[in-house]
Amino acid sequence: MTSGSRAADRIDGWKSIGAYFGRDRTTAIRWARDRDLPVHRFPGGKTATVYALRHELDLWARGSEGLAPPAAETGTPAIIAVSARPGKYRAAVMGLAAFGAVGAVWLATPWVIPPAPAETRAIILPRDPATADNFLKGRDLLADREAQSIERSIELLRSVTRRDPGYGPGYAALAEALILSREFGSRGDRQAFPEARAAAREALRLSPSMASAHRMNGFVAYWWDQDFAAAREYFEQAIALAPNDATGHFWYGNILADHGDSAKALQHLRQARAMAPGSIPIQTDLAWAQWSAGQRDEAFAALTDLARRHPDFAVIHDCLAVMHLAEGDYVAYVAAQRRVADLRQNATLRRRVALVSQALSDSPQRASQVLLDFARADDASGESRTRAWSAFIASVARDKQSLLAILGEAEERKERWGDAGLLRAIRSHWVGDVDITARLIAMDRT
Repeated sequence: MTSGSRAADRIDGWKSIGAYFGRDRTTAIRWARDRDLPVHRFPGGKTATVYALRHELDLWARGSEGLAPPAAETGTPAIIAVSARPGKYRAAVMGLAAFGAVGAVWLATPWVIPPAPAETRAIILPRDPATADNFLKGRDLLADREAQSIERSIELLRSVTRRDPGYGPGYAALAEALILSREFGSRGDRQAFPEARAAAREALRLSPSMASAHRMNGFVAYWWDQDFAAAREYFEQAIALAPNDATGHFWYGNILADHGDSAKALQHLRQARAMAPGSIPIQTDLAWAQWSAGQRDEAFAALTDLARRHPDFAVIHDCLAVMHLAEGDYVAYVAAQRRVADLRQNATLRRRVALVSQALSDSPQRASQVLLDFARADDASGESRTRAWSAFIASVARDKQSLLAILGEAEERKERWGDAGLLRAIRSHWVGDVDITARLIAMDRT
């Protein structure tokens, strides 16, 4: 955009911004605070001079109920606009816990999803420069995907919410950082999710038209609260607010795949892939959703090709590991998980892989028992939210006694499972077994 066109696109001051919609100055300020009206601030000075860009206001209006873009435009002073960083919540990547349950989460990877053209809305930074600096630093640190950086990000974003408790994007960023800490940091689900849920809810209360706030609440509702109905409502609202945002379709598709809504999951994931061509996580998740839907050959072919072209992306190997295990190939499973442990530099996973490998040198039966011991320990500690992973391991080993015991525990606990891919794999091992089939039906969340 040239300086002349930038000047023509510009509206200066709260009064003029409000008048663009036929409203007053205080309404414009309220919309910026509560509904993410895209308003920019000039750096420096004591008066917090603001401006807006007409094309961003028109885009915002199209996504806001009851508003329409203005029919006419008026001239504005010729001052070149200062660009602001767009507020983007990037795609999430599914990570399996150390020999834990599949489909746990997809976490953010900033380098794989290019911005969707319609996601041009700028985040309004906190008015206090120190608070704004902490917000930007906290978000930047998340890109490192390292435990120490994520913990520092959490500290900074907590300070943002303390210093500016009315700032919705700060809570949304904090929720994201806490969820990332489960995958790349040292926090377990029980440490991360309760605070993430509180932050996500506050973000939504403060900024109800922010699509990312709805996404974060949907993410927590499904993976922590196990409330699919609530998650679906949040995600559908997020997509309604930002229909051209690949992230919303991506996250929703992952949840639908886990829940067993295969056709709708593949639809959203293919939509996300079309919006963000070249995204490795989206292609990986699409392949996983195909496997969960029973499209075994297509999924293996896609993931094998992805592993060849992107050997350092751990999630690909994670998915392949589980798919190998479903077919009783313990050797391929151990090889894939060893690769995951090396890529993530996860000491716990390395120890577990080593013990399974050692047991495998004795027999596949011994390896399956070691895997089951790990899974049962995670059940007992509360680290696993359901017993789906334990049931899967027992099923692969054709250990009916252990499987029935696990299903009995799950039934007593009134568990309802997603894990559509695992359930499909378990069912395929026990076709014709009325007892196991009936118990699996009771567990199925769909």
